[in-house]
Amino acid sequence: MRFPFSKPKIEDLDHYIARKEYDKALAAVGDALKKNPQQFNLLLRQADILALVGDRSHAVGMYRDLAKRYARDGFYAKAIALYKKVLRLDPSQEDVHEELARLIEEDQKSRRPIEMRLGLRPVPSAPLEETAQHLKELQASQLFGQFDRKTLEQILSSTSLRSYRDGDVIVREGAIGSSLFLIVSGHVTVSTEAEDGRRVFLAELGPGDFFGEVSLLTGKPRTATIEAKGHVAAIELDKQSVDRIAGQHPHVRKILEEFYTRRAHETVEAIIRKRRQD
Repeated sequence: MRFPFSKPKIEDLDHYIARKEYDKALAAVGDALKKNPQQFNLLLRQADILALVGDRSHAVGMYRDLAKRYARDGFYAKAIALYKKVLRLDPSQEDVHEELARLIEEDQKSRRPIEMRLGLRPVPSAPLEETAQHLKELQASQLFGQFDRKTLEQILSSTSLRSYRDGDVIVREGAIGSSLFLIVSGHVTVSTEAEDGRRVFLAELGPGDFFGEVSLLTGKPRTATIEAKGHVAAIELDKQSVDRIAGQHPHVRKILEEFYTRRAHETVEAIIRKRRQD
């Protein structure tokens, strides 16, 4: 008996990838893109699968195109992550940092309000939760828009894209730390140790959230334990690189300190203080 052919379904995409059935994964994404050719997340998944199957040239081309779109829409952190993927696949493409710095500079000069970037006016269509998430990511990305182009190139080239699996401890309370992290995708849990030794959950952070600013600026030990909840991608900027760049551009440290001060109520340290007060 012959069974009817079952066309790969986009709903089973993660299943295909987990089983390394990349031909089915590409077929499922390709079919979905026929219905919605500009669906950004589908294009990104397609690029990721092409990278997995070893089609580096096509994957790199797609990553660069998608990164440009992110940058022009103000989502600089997402753009950085994609350019880092480009460098992993093809280290010779060292111009990506220069290109991204130029795109960010051009986007900053456009001075478009965040609401316009989200396409929320004149007709708001996105769910409130999704809108709030996008606003947070846009606001976080503004850190990179505060540097001049040449300084930004150095900062971008000093960042690293880190990937973590569920349960990975990214930073541990009390450890010596010297890096700032910006979550690009996924979620992490924040916890601290109580006086009786119990681990106390404090918060969950997601895309657009920072942690580790104090360690970056002061070199002080970590104030909480941050653990990956599922797959997490984060941009890391270490103190050694900041100190090196600040040696040439003293305003870098001032910009970082001012950015930290403006969002002081959102930091891990603020979460800990509030929890202790409660």
